[in-house]
Amino acid sequence: MYCGVEQIHVCILTPGALGSNPRVVKEANALSNAGHRVTVIATRTLAEVDARDDAVLADANWVGCRLDFRQRHTGWQFRRAKQLICASAFRRIQHASLAEGGISPFTNPLIAAATQIVADLYIAHHPAALPAAVIAARHRGALYAFDAEDFHIGEWPDDAIYDANRSLIRAIEGRYLPGCVYVTAASPGIADAYAEAYGIVRPTVLLNVFPRAEAPPLPTPSGAADPGPSVYWFSQTIGSNRGLECAVQAIACARTRPHLYLRGSPAAGFLDQLVGLAHSIKVVDRIHILPPAAPHEMSTLAALYDVGLSSEPGHSSNNRVALGNKIFTYLLGGLPVVMSDIPAHRAIAPELGAASLLYSKEDAESLAEALDALLGDPPALATARAAAFNLGQLRANWDLEQDILLRLIEQMRNCPTPTAR
Repeated sequence: MYCGVEQIHVCILTPGALGSNPRVVKEANALSNAGHRVTVIATRTLAEVDARDDAVLADANWVGCRLDFRQRHTGWQFRRAKQLICASAFRRIQHASLAEGGISPFTNPLIAAATQIVADLYIAHHPAALPAAVIAARHRGALYAFDAEDFHIGEWPDDAIYDANRSLIRAIEGRYLPGCVYVTAASPGIADAYAEAYGIVRPTVLLNVFPRAEAPPLPTPSGAADPGPSVYWFSQTIGSNRGLECAVQAIACARTRPHLYLRGSPAAGFLDQLVGLAHSIKVVDRIHILPPAAPHEMSTLAALYDVGLSSEPGHSSNNRVALGNKIFTYLLGGLPVVMSDIPAHRAIAPELGAASLLYSKEDAESLAEALDALLGDPPALATARAAAFNLGQLRANWDLEQDILLRLIEQMRNCPTPTAR
């Protein structure tokens, strides 16, 4: 209905909060700055994210709609119970409608909200939003697309106990992905995994990089954190299956006696375990917990530390093929990245060159050696930090990467409206 029209209305759908979805915000900004109308439908669940949401919306030149799912609001318990009933029923009767009802309590409200928006393209982030994008697109005679920030059927360990979770996701993605006008993926490994799992055209890789405006003004030869030397790691959650136990053991082994700085919200009970481990090997005074911060601040905050750690243990197929956004945050901040040798990290390491070092995953001595190679050699650290900063400025940034997204939108002008299966 709009082939040949340069400017379109795009509706982006996510079951997450704006303040926790930098990829959604970057996409909305890029499309809006290119002249398209953009509406983002997100959720509101946690009071601690509200300030970050408000900051995003204050700077946005697009329309944001937050569906309020805070537990004190009526209807939450009903939605959650309905989702659990559908998920349980799907295990016995694998029907598409049960999968859509069972994947998330947010899916049906997203459907209701999306169908009220008259758009030309609906972009789903996460499988929980995919039915909403499809139903709204059908309703409006429009197109829909999907962005895979993770390989979602691979987010759980390979144990059979998680087969029901995988089956539910597969039912939704397998049904709707072939009808997408395009699919994007956050890493080459995720793109390969989706193509193999569903027999679709390999998704277009759209890396989780960040705008140059978020970088510090200049590279520095070392970090300024005191005490140091400093190793930095961040995520939304400080929890298990992140390689942090290995990191604590590594700073005990390292001859440079580094301090480990962890930024995020601790998962229930995990911090006690980590501190207990640190106590047992006498490094508790070298563990520092930092509060969460806004996504746009992460690169400048990272620049305060000597090296960045990406310690993924490869505990699931997604964990083995994803490239966490922390890697590109470190590069933009001018930090060399010390990475576990999972397949995704091994694949990107040659491109990063002097800005990265690999270590054997879950091997504390190997990690200690990698840390010492940089922290114990100031000229080597300065060289690695300069290489990281240059990569962030010249290649690994959203200013360049967004052109891939804009080309996909341009190509849509020649695409007929597909019929979702």
